[in-house]
Amino acid sequence: MPKAARTKQKWSHKKKSKVALQPLGHAKHAPTPDKWGKMIQYGTFQVTDEDEKEYGFSVDDVVRVLPNGRKVGDKLAIYDYWISRILDIRATKESDVWVQIEWFYSARDAAREVPTFDASRCGLYERLRSNHIDYVSSSVFDGSVTLRKYDETSLDQDAILEDDFYYRYTIDVANKEISPAPRATCTCNLPYNPSDAAPDALMHFCPQPACRNYYHSGCITTKGAPPATERDRGFLLRDPDTGVYLELDLMSSASEPPKKRRRPSASHGAPAPEGLPAQAQALLDGLPPVLVSAAAQPIVKGGAFPAGGVVGNITAVLTARRLVFEALRDGQKVTDGWQAHMPDGWQALVDVRLGEGVSATRRPRVARWSAGGGFSKGKGKAKTDDADEVLALECPGCGGPI
Repeated sequence: MPKAARTKQKWSHKKKSKVALQPLGHAKHAPTPDKWGKMIQYGTFQVTDEDEKEYGFSVDDVVRVLPNGRKVGDKLAIYDYWISRILDIRATKESDVWVQIEWFYSARDAAREVPTFDASRCGLYERLRSNHIDYVSSSVFDGSVTLRKYDETSLDQDAILEDDFYYRYTIDVANKEISPAPRATCTCNLPYNPSDAAPDALMHFCPQPACRNYYHSGCITTKGAPPATERDRGFLLRDPDTGVYLELDLMSSASEPPKKRRRPSASHGAPAPEGLPAQAQALLDGLPPVLVSAAAQPIVKGGAFPAGGVVGNITAVLTARRLVFEALRDGQKVTDGWQAHMPDGWQALVDVRLGEGVSATRRPRVARWSAGGGFSKGKGKAKTDDADEVLALECPGCGGPI
């Protein structure tokens, strides 16, 4: 965006203790397009609160705006603020500062524009990017926030903390359209609500390329769903990105070059082999136990797993699976410093404790990870005091372990 010669100039003015806000898009004394074009353009501005603390705002900042009818000093939950991005800053004089913004709609506001949109399936901190451009007084700005884009189809999505603002949809206000259409990959056809902390709302991910869907825990442990299966480590022989298995019959000779001894097969849709051949088992036992444990974790997201924030542990678990698969494929141990490949905070993301409070008419079987290697069967609900106990569930789509 072009900037005027005075783009680096700053000034301060007081936030008034009371702000009479007009309805959205109808701010009193807002400049007309003709007047806006004649105003002086700036790159930044400052406001001072009642405690004489200064706050700076710049073009492209994502900011909190006091909602209509609220005044400075009102106690307000962070997620109740209006959110916008600053596009331009202009003024006729230092005490009359106006800001052009792009609104990010709350789910409730979006549902008013598009009645078919289900606001109940959105999180508290979720917003929808809009094409609604507006002019607001600088006196209603309350602070800057972090806002992240969330791509539900990405296997390498950056972390989004549970109290971060984020968006995954865009709303075209003029045409009353929301895109992309909310993804409903579960058997219940309901999208993901990141703020739903109910155990049944926790979502399990199937990483197989032909599937790659999320399913609610309550939907895949209820009567009529495929039964839970024992969780063995055979699925670690599958390439996490392509779904291709290693050819197990080529893994018997330790004298051959590693990459000739192990090569991927083209059996994308074949069921995971049960257990591991001795050669692969020996290699797996030689890997760091914490890495193997991380790779064997289920991929989950949801309010019942707060350590995962909005995104869950998909990036951490898939990174661990890639490292393990490469070691098995190449017949080598992982190199020192493998932790550098893992995302920040990965240890908390792979300590998945599931099962407590899961509502199921069929009691799901669980699998316990033991330090000596391998999984052992169990029945009933996992106990939360056992950090290594996880639910072993079967994908309703492809039958693989999730």
